[in-house]
Amino acid sequence: MRKLALIAAVAAAVAILGSCSSTRYYVDHDTRHDFGGYSSYAWFKLASPPDKAEPPTEANTILTGRIRWAIDGELGAKGYQEKPVGEADFLVTYSLVLQSRMVLYHTGWAAPYGYWGWGGWGWGVGWSGGRTSVGTSTDGTIVVDVLDTGTRKLVWRGTVESAFSKPNPSDDQIRKVIAKVLAGFPPA
Repeated sequence: MRKLALIAAVAAAVAILGSCSSTRYYVDHDTRHDFGGYSSYAWFKLASPPDKAEPPTEANTILTGRIRWAIDGELGAKGYQEKPVGEADFLVTYSLVLQSRMVLYHTGWAAPYGYWGWGGWGWGVGWSGGRTSVGTSTDGTIVVDVLDTGTRKLVWRGTVESAFSKPNPSDDQIRKVIAKVLAGFPPA
């Protein structure tokens, strides 16, 4: 019986740990593009259609500022200089996707308890009512894009899925995920 209880506890722990989200990094680039001549960059802002008003400001300028600061820091550490759009070798921009999701927490494994079964009373491991609680988690995905200045075509993209799990990550957390995704720029 103890062996069965141990196996059940290990299986539950594996299931719980396996369901936890982890940060995932993806990098893709145009394999025909030469990144060797790049020494400067500029921030690229998507243009509004002429018949539309300016897009609204970002919902969380503190978070977007942290991301931009982290990208500037990483590109600067790689020796790239920020310049005006007309003088830069490549353009950089990013997208941020915040998605709220519901998370259920349930504690229900219990110590051995008595039960009535065939042949009388006995002891075993089973499910006791437990407790269920509901919470929310914010899943943040950051996409960093690099465009060639001359063609304005995408030449490199780095994506960080599940970059953070709360709506206000720290400067250090943002810096770490940006550093890791930009480790793949320029491609080798």
